[in-house]
Formats: sequence, C-alpha cells, structure tokens
Amino acid sequence: NLTKMGKSPSGRNLTKMGKSYMKKSGSKDAAHSNKIQYPPSKPMHRQASPSYLSDGAHPQNYRGMFNLLIIILVISNFRLLLDTVSKHGFILDELRFSLQGFSEGFSEAPLDNFPFVSGLLVVQAFVVFAYLIEKALSKGWVSTWFGMLLHFINTNATLVVVIMIVWYHIQHPIVGAGLVMQATITWMKLISYNHANSDYRQNLATHKATLALVKDLDEEGLQISYPMNITLKNIYYFWFAPTLTYQIAFPRTPYIRWGKVVTHTLHLFISATLVAFLAAQVVAPNLDLLIKDLEANKGALRYQVIADYLLKLSITSTYIWLLGFYGFFHCFMNLTAELLRFGDRVFYQDWWNAREVSAYWRLWNMPVHYWLVRHLYFPSVRVGFSKTGATFVVFFFSAILHEVLISVPCHNLQIWSFLAMMGQLPLIFITKMIDKRMPNSSVGNFIFWISFCFIGQPMAMLLYTIDYWEHNQEMVEVIEEKTPKLLATIASIFGASSKL
Repeated sequence: NLTKMGKSPSGRNLTKMGKSYMKKSGSKDAAHSNKIQYPPSKPMHRQASPSYLSDGAHPQNYRGMFNLLIIILVISNFRLLLDTVSKHGFILDELRFSLQGFSEGFSEAPLDNFPFVSGLLVVQAFVVFAYLIEKALSKGWVSTWFGMLLHFINTNATLVVVIMIVWYHIQHPIVGAGLVMQATITWMKLISYNHANSDYRQNLATHKATLALVKDLDEEGLQISYPMNITLKNIYYFWFAPTLTYQIAFPRTPYIRWGKVVTHTLHLFISATLVAFLAAQVVAPNLDLLIKDLEANKGALRYQVIADYLLKLSITSTYIWLLGFYGFFHCFMNLTAELLRFGDRVFYQDWWNAREVSAYWRLWNMPVHYWLVRHLYFPSVRVGFSKTGATFVVFFFSAILHEVLISVPCHNLQIWSFLAMMGQLPLIFITKMIDKRMPNSSVGNFIFWISFCFIGQPMAMLLYTIDYWEHNQEMVEVIEEKTPKLLATIASIFGASSKL
C-alpha cells in the first residue's frame, strides 16, 4: 500500500519531501522543480477554513477595496461638481477681495468700518485685565472676594461685549461667527485661568502636586510656582496654546520642527480652500435656490421640497464638516502646538468609531471635553448633583452655547441648535442600550453618522437659512411700512403737502 509507505501514487516519498512539498521551488529551473514537487495527488484542501468575507475569517486587509471606494467617490463627486458648474457657473471666479482703504477706514471709524478687528482688540483688553486682577490678588492688593468679583465681571464682559458688537455692527453671519467663536474661546480660557489660580492661591502646595503629574517639562516649568506664573508672558502663552484648561506648567517639546510647520500649513491651506470651494460652488447655489422657492411660495414649502434640499446638501455638508475638523483640530492645532512647543497634542481621539453618541462627545473635541469635566461636571458633583444631573447640566450648558454661537451671528434668536443638543440625550440612551445588548455592533455607529452628517448638518443649514430669510423679510416690511410715514413727517416739517 503506497499510502501506508508514505509514498504518493506517482512514487514520490511525501515524508522526505517535508516542507518543500508545500511551497514553490526557488531553483532556477522552476518548471522542472515544480513538476517534481507538485504531484497530481498534492492536497489542495488541508484544513477547515471560512471564506475571507465570513465572520469567522481572520482579520483581512481591505486596502484594495478602500482604494476602489476612493476612486468611486472621486468620480461620482466630480460628476456632481461638473453638474453644479454647468448650472451655476464657476462661482469662485466671482469672488473678489480688496484691501483698498483699509488703514484709512480703520483709523477714521474702527467700530463702524472694521468691527471684527475692533472686537479682537477688545478681547485682548479683557485678557490683560485678567492678568492685572490676578496680579493684584497675588500681591494682596485687593481682598479675595473683591478680586474674584472683578474676575467674574471681566470674564463675562469678554463674551457680552463681543456679542453686542456682533449683534449691532456685524451683519455678515460668517464674520460674526468668527468673532463670537474667538470671544467664547477666550471666555472659557479666562474661567479656567481664574479657577486654577484660585486653587493655587488657596493651597500653595497644589502646584507641586500638579508638577508631579506632568511629564516632559522644560527647565522653567520644573522651577515655577505660584505667583511666579502671574506674568503677561504666561497668560498669553495660555491664550495662544491649543487648550482651554489652564495649569501652572505644560508639557513641552525640546524644539520646533520647521518641516512639520510647513506640512501643517500646507494641509491647512488645502483644507480651507476645499471648504471655501464646496461652500461657494455647492452649498451657496442650493441655498439661493431655496430662497427663491421661499419667495415664490411666500414662505411655504412642501416636505418633499425640504427633503430634496436635504439630500442635495447632505454629502457636501459632510465633506465640509470633515474637512473643517481636519483643518482645525489636526492641522491648525498641531501647527499652533508646534510653534509653541506645546507637548500634549491629543486634540481628538477615534470619535469616528463611536458606537454610542456619548462616546462621540467625549472623543471628538478633547480641549472642550477637558474644560467641561474640570470646570462644570465635577463642580456640579461637588455641590450635590448626581452624575446624571451633572451630565444634564453639561448638555444644557453646551446647548445654550451652541445656540449663542449660531443665533447671534445670524441676528435671529432661535432654538434649533439648543433642541439639537438636548435631542442628543435620547440618542445617548438609545445607543448605550444598543451597545449593551449588541456589543461590538455597528448599529450605534450607523445611528451616529446618519443623525450627525446626513440629517443634523444639512437640516441645520436649511432651518437657519429659512429663519434668516424670514428675519430679513420682516425687516424689509418694517422699512417699507415706516418709510412713507417718515417722508410725510419730513415733508410737513418743511411745509410741504402731507400727500407726499
């Protein structure tokens, strides 16, 4: 029996062939070698194995499929861009920027002509005031309660004054949003600056505990203590640093890597250019068509029309959101960190894999998450709130802040962002329940992507555009109603007929 003898029917000794029986020959005469090592009886099926796409298969590399999806994505979206260009023209050709008369206009009437620049300068004044107040507290020139009262007034004035500047002097929503965002960031930084220094001031040993937890400190950071940190250099380093939470010393890198600076700058420029292009070429024309539909139908739109615009904007708004995230949280914040040698650069974590909505809010914006945990969540717990109650306080605060960031630049106070944020609470409960009952399931991740990118973002664009149009229509009606009466009053003053 040839099988019992360890031989194949062709006479080859399978045992002696060993491992060479299972692989190709590396000899020069490959054809001859394969004839010897590849007998007709060589088994092709050696073990029970699942298909590559089955659940039980070993982890596979889908790089080729990923490349195919990128090609399909590029071709399909390039076709959509060609469609918008054919319908609306190449809109970027119409964008013109001019700096003529900038210096003259700013020197004559800075608040009226350039409120954005004036607002930025006002913010800097509040930063300097915060330093002066803390300096007075550290020297004992003012009592603790009076100094904290000054901090409270100065910090909140940072946000209130800028909101008033935007509301009364800046009509363009995007420009206003930029200034309100800057003021909000400074407001949050000053709150952290006040709270942390109050802690250092009340317990001088606190900074030693802080330094014991921080690694990668430079020589200055190793030796610093309160009130040595109360300097203009220190507060402005914190103001420029890509963080919202103040501490007496930060991890530092040994030097600036200028190659990284160039790379991040280039990527930031590309991201910003793509966002501007998509906004001008796709979003703006569709919103213009929405306005025309509103005017044609006297503000009444059918649900089918809203759904149509929702689908038109969903993909583009997702691209803009992802590009904005990459441009700001990765490129800009890493660029700032590199220039300041700021060491901790975990500005986000893998939020795109979030299986529950609460995970997304914890992972996508680490500076804000750290601020909320340190200055809102745990203070709420310390005054007696339960963990659930403190979580509700955090979401309620975030909802109000989101509404301010959008409604104030649009000059139309609505509650869409507030409702969207508070609407996360049921989604958090649902996705947590799904994740508990179906661990490692992708259902929660699908819910997250659909709710945020294909419903939330484009729906926000539509709702705020409609509200912005309705607000402007009301302003036009008021002007048209009051203008004849005003002209008649002026005419009567000069003795003319009231029929004018």
